[in-house]
Amino acid sequence: MTQHLTTEILLDYIHGELSPAQDAATYAHIEQCAGCRSDYQAEVSLGEMLREHAAREERELPSLVKAEIWRRVRADKPQTSNRFTAWMRPAVAIPVAAALALAAYFGSIYVAPHGAPSIEASYYLQDHAAMNTTIPFNDHTSANPAALEAAALADIRRVAVDVQPAAYTANAAP
Repeated sequence: MTQHLTTEILLDYIHGELSPAQDAATYAHIEQCAGCRSDYQAEVSLGEMLREHAAREERELPSLVKAEIWRRVRADKPQTSNRFTAWMRPAVAIPVAAALALAAYFGSIYVAPHGAPSIEASYYLQDHAAMNTTIPFNDHTSANPAALEAAALADIRRVAVDVQPAAYTANAAP
């Protein structure tokens, strides 16, 4: 740095508010420049004098003022809205919300229907057995091809006997 440091830069340096690069450059300049070093020492001593003066001049409130403040604090009745907001604090609101959630969950078990309708396993076993006996040429079927052919012919004869031919009515007069 060829120029002297400004008061603002010196104060920022004293309070540690400069970037690391600016801080290093300011330190190097203070070490080399006698004028800036004396300005730096003057600012540091002025800050120390102000702190010492503030510590010496620090005053406490008179005891009567303190007593009056505490009397008013104790005499002040909490408002209804303040009582309600006290319930909304996390220390109270979180357990209340958890209790409501548990009540809603366990209450729904007693209100809701008790599960889906169930189908017994025997239904599936019977259905599976029926499907396996009707699939022709299945490895698990007990019927042979001749028995299946005879059953199919009997079904065809029964259908042929039960179905009556429809009468042709296209030329009939209305």
